[in-house]
Amino acid sequence: METALAVSQAKYWHLKQVGLFSTLADWELRQLVNIADLRLFKRGEDVFLTGDLSEHFFILRTGKIKLYRVTDDGKEVIFGFHGAGDIFGETAVTGEPYRSDSARVVEDAFVCIIDRDRFAGYLMEHPDLALRITRVIAERKQAVEQRVLDLMSKDVRTRLAHALARLADRYGQQDEGGLRIDLRLTQTDLGQLVGSTRETTSMAFNAFRRSGLVRAKDRVIWVLDRDALAAY
Repeated sequence: METALAVSQAKYWHLKQVGLFSTLADWELRQLVNIADLRLFKRGEDVFLTGDLSEHFFILRTGKIKLYRVTDDGKEVIFGFHGAGDIFGETAVTGEPYRSDSARVVEDAFVCIIDRDRFAGYLMEHPDLALRITRVIAERKQAVEQRVLDLMSKDVRTRLAHALARLADRYGQQDEGGLRIDLRLTQTDLGQLVGSTRETTSMAFNAFRRSGLVRAKDRVIWVLDRDALAAY
């Protein structure tokens, strides 16, 4: 009994921290607790893979995950990263039958897992929440479309500049060294994020470093001039 109560309290506390649910009343949040599971994923684990049944909706309470896809020739393409408070796998709510991408943990993560069908029923009783999730899905779709446009029309250096600016906006923590992006990204990760090889991406990154736009140490990146990168 004590264990069940502790788990319930943990789920309540985690869900309460998520901005998406900030307007829910206490009793509404407790309804959500009843349909949510909480699980710890270790770094390197996949939450789901391309082709898996799209049966759940996920909320990342702590840690970080990357969304990626493996191409027919075996190359990994990263679509983006998510951090604490983000939702992912949200296309399950809109009726996606199978996962079109994969989600891998890059920093140990507590993940709230909610059954798609039970959540759909919950949303019918909470139209304001349904509208907020619809907006998130629309924004994600727009971001993906912009990335595809960038891949088609911009060179690697420009794509990398814009990607670093977006990462700084989402994950940058100001310290004495600049906007610190503590995602522990490798040059290969950056290459997969901008659709290029590790070597070409490394050359572009080093050019930014020589220009004083970024610096890096132990896979931590500091963005020193976010505006210059965004305007590149």
